[in-house]
Amino acid sequence: MKNKNVLSKRADGDLNLAVRSINSGNIEEAERLCIRFLEKNPHSFDAHQLMGSICLCKELFTEALDFFDKALKINNTVPLAWSNRSLALMGAGKFDDAIHSVDQAITLDARFADALINKANILIKMERIEEALIYIDDYLIHKPNQYAAWLRKANLHFLLKQLNFAIQAFREALRIEPNSIEGLINFALALAESELYEESLIYLDKVIKINPNIYQAVLNVGVVYDKMGKFEKARDYMQQALKLKPNAPDILLNLGIVCQKIEGGLDQSLNCFNELIVQDSRNSIYYFNRGVTLDRLAMLDEAIADYDKAIELSDRVSSIQPSWNRALSLLSNGELKTGWQEYENRFDLEQMENRQFHDSNLHKRWNGDPSLIKNKRFFVLAEQGLGDTLQFSRYIKFLVQMEAQVILMVQKPLLELYQSLTYPVQLLHMEQPIPMFDYYCSMMSLPYLLRNFVDDIPQEINYLKADRIKVENWKTRLGPKKAKRVGLIWSGGFRPGSPNLWLVNKRRNIELSKLKSLRIEGIEFHSLQVGELPESELLVLHLQNWDGPQIANHSQYLVNFTETAALLENLDLLISVDTSTPHLAGVLGRPVWLLNRFDTCWRWMLQRSDTPWYPSFRIFRQKSPDDWDSVVSEVSKALEDFSKS
Repeated sequence: MKNKNVLSKRADGDLNLAVRSINSGNIEEAERLCIRFLEKNPHSFDAHQLMGSICLCKELFTEALDFFDKALKINNTVPLAWSNRSLALMGAGKFDDAIHSVDQAITLDARFADALINKANILIKMERIEEALIYIDDYLIHKPNQYAAWLRKANLHFLLKQLNFAIQAFREALRIEPNSIEGLINFALALAESELYEESLIYLDKVIKINPNIYQAVLNVGVVYDKMGKFEKARDYMQQALKLKPNAPDILLNLGIVCQKIEGGLDQSLNCFNELIVQDSRNSIYYFNRGVTLDRLAMLDEAIADYDKAIELSDRVSSIQPSWNRALSLLSNGELKTGWQEYENRFDLEQMENRQFHDSNLHKRWNGDPSLIKNKRFFVLAEQGLGDTLQFSRYIKFLVQMEAQVILMVQKPLLELYQSLTYPVQLLHMEQPIPMFDYYCSMMSLPYLLRNFVDDIPQEINYLKADRIKVENWKTRLGPKKAKRVGLIWSGGFRPGSPNLWLVNKRRNIELSKLKSLRIEGIEFHSLQVGELPESELLVLHLQNWDGPQIANHSQYLVNFTETAALLENLDLLISVDTSTPHLAGVLGRPVWLLNRFDTCWRWMLQRSDTPWYPSFRIFRQKSPDDWDSVVSEVSKALEDFSKS
């Protein structure tokens, strides 16, 4: 948005030839004419001003500044000279001086639009975006039909994630230049960020109709479909974009990420990141994303190596996510000593629960020294999922042994069940106020603070108990036992507030229809499934005269975990995907067959059919990503034997 008005109104006629040369793009001719004029008129304000503008065009900022200074010595009352001088200073990286210079122009003429936009551009260079927007708005008051200013305003609001303002500004920009490729693409991206996906696709389609060879438009159609969860369609468009621009890094990066989300797409994902690293072996983002793909392929040593490289190439903020992923891979690999230590990196994650509480209580966070907490009020805060709380509550006993006065805060759905906890604690749920305490820790920090590794994992179970009256009630409800009673869960809980876990949930769940072969004589199935979608799945199959196992639906009675615990005590076995209920069964000492995805949760480690966490567990693992058929086949054979035992 550089100013084209390079002369004052008093400019000599001969200099106007030089101006016309600049406007026609003939900078060398303009310079020749101007130098010749200056030789005869060394004290000409307009000639020095024009030479400064010529040097700006050539990005000779030091020389431009010298000419503007000479012009201002002749006449320091012309706003144009001060404004153009600020551009030279900005180009030279002297932003504070540039602000002072452009302010001189605005002081001389507060309505001088070019000075307003120049100040906005300087402020953008200084990363003072909010202030820059004020001056762009002032500029647009005077020049409301300037497309470039509206586009700049829109892009800045988008950068600040002020999506409503961005969308409004993009609409104004496109009112002036309706076929602007940059405006249409950026507007579409802003609409997609606002979850206005269909409208976003309309504008990207317009770009493709204007010019079908603009790969960014085709790529971004894929990006929008990715946001919509239509991953196969996203991949198709990204592959089209790759044909238009082979090996383009932005396409390969997006394609590699979307292929991580598609069944059978991991090899293609890996190929994308391999190619990117060949192109640029110093890009931390490429190593991080290849690490994610390698993780999904259970190639943990290779994944850890890539996370290490990503951390090496990143600043502290950018290294937070690869450090966290590295911790999970180490734990999956059974390297608990280092893994627990690095698991503490979760406190740096943007999505860390109760972030404000942790930040404001750093001085009270326990360091693992037993002497600090003896006879002290020690607050333990549960975190993450319900299964995590059930699993890690075993460590509370060590705090009690250290004579701490434990205050335990758990998720509200667990509170009634935790009345049976065998350790003496003060119980709270997460909607209650936090009481006064001397020290605290998050529950999942306890293994690290207690220096607890694979061989040290407490084998003690039964630290929670089923209510005996409810156990008897379930016994009556189920009636006389005629066969082995097997509980069944095929879908884990959906966490609407955790979109980062949605794809994991999809991979860990199994379609109920895939369990058809579990119809085995001598086995009586009981659903412990709760949740509208899986319950509907069961109902629909029954209505369709499914010839798989008949499954009794108890969802109306499973109103809390105490009821679930009581039902589990009446079952011979639980077959379940990885969700909270198998943790409860494990704590109660009930037999569990865990249906486990290929890219296992870290706690189940790799290549084990058992787990040090629960002695009653048997793990059935996918042989390859998304391969439930082999798991069901193996379970079916084991269930045949179980029915006869």
